[in-house]
Amino acid sequence: MGKDNEARVSVEIAGSTAVVLLDNPGQLNALTKDMCLQLVGAFAGLSTNDEVSSIVVRGAAGNFCAGIAIDEMDQVLFDRDADGELINHFDLLDKIIVGCPKTTIAVVEGHCFGGAWQLASACDIQLASDNVRLAITPARIGLVFPRPGIERLVRTVGEHRAKYLLFSGAEISIAEAERWGMFTRVIAQGRLEEELAALLGKLAANSPYSIARTNEAINLVRQGEATEGWWEAMWEENGANADLAEGRSAFYSRRTPDYGGLPQ
Repeated sequence: MGKDNEARVSVEIAGSTAVVLLDNPGQLNALTKDMCLQLVGAFAGLSTNDEVSSIVVRGAAGNFCAGIAIDEMDQVLFDRDADGELINHFDLLDKIIVGCPKTTIAVVEGHCFGGAWQLASACDIQLASDNVRLAITPARIGLVFPRPGIERLVRTVGEHRAKYLLFSGAEISIAEAERWGMFTRVIAQGRLEEELAALLGKLAANSPYSIARTNEAINLVRQGEATEGWWEAMWEENGANADLAEGRSAFYSRRTPDYGGLPQ
């Protein structure tokens, strides 16, 4: 890792899965500007890696993330380019995760404070340990939560709960977070790795075409951009796609399907 206090992001690829690790344990894996830039670069590279179908985002040393590093908040959220234009590196990171064509999974354990929930919720799936401590805390320091985080929080928990979470900055129990739908699944800490492995196994066994096009459809529906023309073109393609032919053949032959790669 280099220096013990060095904040960094590492990427490890095993089979079809990439693990993106937030590694800044001295600040509970809070994000620095350099970490945001590393994350954007990592996702850009993994998005075009034909060998990778799933990306897992998690934190080092038993914690997920403590949001934005306070001592780098100006550099992360209010940076300026050479022309003086405002740059929000956290919003750019959110955008590249949401737009990633691969299946993204946040593994959330320990501390999940500040913008950490937004980071996790940008992923397709969130697996949370039952030891998670969750609070969305921008009001404690005079900050407004970023737009993608507010919009996603309102969609997830509703207007009144979003106001409670953002106005108060209160820590809520993992049971409340589960009831409010803030994570896809909440799992006992001792079973987290087992459940993650099982999920990755299911994803690897299923059709890359089906998963990718379904993900695209859900994102377009959420954005209000799923046009009639897009659905018609996708449905035409759907009936003729090679994964469907292989899946049906495998079903009739009672064998494991051998699917191809992601659709172009």
